[in-house]
Amino acid sequence: MRDYQKLYENIKAFHKLKPWDKMKDTDVVGIKYSDRKEPVFFALDGLDEDSIGLSVFRDVSEYILYLDLLESEFTEADGIGEYTEKLKNIRLEFVDRSKLEEIDYNRIRTTDVKFRGKQAWPELLDFTPGFVPWSASEEDIALFERVLESFLEMFPTYSKLDFDKSFAADDVPTRYYYQAGTKDSVWKLKEEHILAFLTGGELTKGPYDLMLSQFEIRRLMMEKKNFLRNTFEVDLFYLPQPITFKEGERPRFVKMMAIADKKSGEVLLATVLTSDKSRDIQFELYKYLFEAKVFPAKIEMRGDSVLETFEMLVPLLDELDIAHSEKSRLRKIEAFRKSLAEDIF
Repeated sequence: MRDYQKLYENIKAFHKLKPWDKMKDTDVVGIKYSDRKEPVFFALDGLDEDSIGLSVFRDVSEYILYLDLLESEFTEADGIGEYTEKLKNIRLEFVDRSKLEEIDYNRIRTTDVKFRGKQAWPELLDFTPGFVPWSASEEDIALFERVLESFLEMFPTYSKLDFDKSFAADDVPTRYYYQAGTKDSVWKLKEEHILAFLTGGELTKGPYDLMLSQFEIRRLMMEKKNFLRNTFEVDLFYLPQPITFKEGERPRFVKMMAIADKKSGEVLLATVLTSDKSRDIQFELYKYLFEAKVFPAKIEMRGDSVLETFEMLVPLLDELDIAHSEKSRLRKIEAFRKSLAEDIF
């Protein structure tokens, strides 16, 4: 087992600094290491209002996913699985001793660093979309330790800067950037500028395209038989409880796609998704329409869905000339989700 002494000494120093008294939980600092192609980022984001800790984003894509999380709106229909959809990072979380995982406790015991009190025991977790939080790997712990050292190095300089006064006129969110090993290198950038700098102005996510071929579209148009007056509800969602497929494996949330007839309440399709790719999502709807040989008068989807149902399916519906609209609630599918949870769990 590796030596964790220095890591936990730094974690205790971090906790003693109480940086959350100075930094906002949405402030993000980027760190560029000479031996890494992309910067890493950290933020004091909480998983809820009461949590304290430090999140490390390993690359630009994880950072952008975090920005998506800040802009996401979660509804009553969303569960834990949906919340994980926007979480991909290494997280230091301070918890009570009673909530500390055994693996974290055993690491602490190999050192002479002492932790006492409520929300004072550190655990190191990996957050990955679609999975429950899991103990961080040794590789991730090594990166986290490096970032934490940089944080402790730069925080004295950072804490003396009055960013709020200097940038009070900004009308867009701002982020911070830090060049590791360079003195006085903390500065504040507008979000649009740092993204342009890091990605060449192109985000990893954007408007979804039609992912089916024109041959597939023509084939469906030729095969359709019945034009219904009915409205369909379509949604993507996670089952409420994680499932462990093999003993010892990390539990994961199962994602499903459902289609319901709004008039009758009948669930026309409920299928487990094995891929998040927009083509696969579009193809599931395409396949149902092709096999059922029906075209609904309209399709309703959650416009605020964290899983981006609406954004992924609109290109296909536009191509098929099927009317569609955004809804805050899909009552037939919500009833189906509730019954599904009761039946399975």
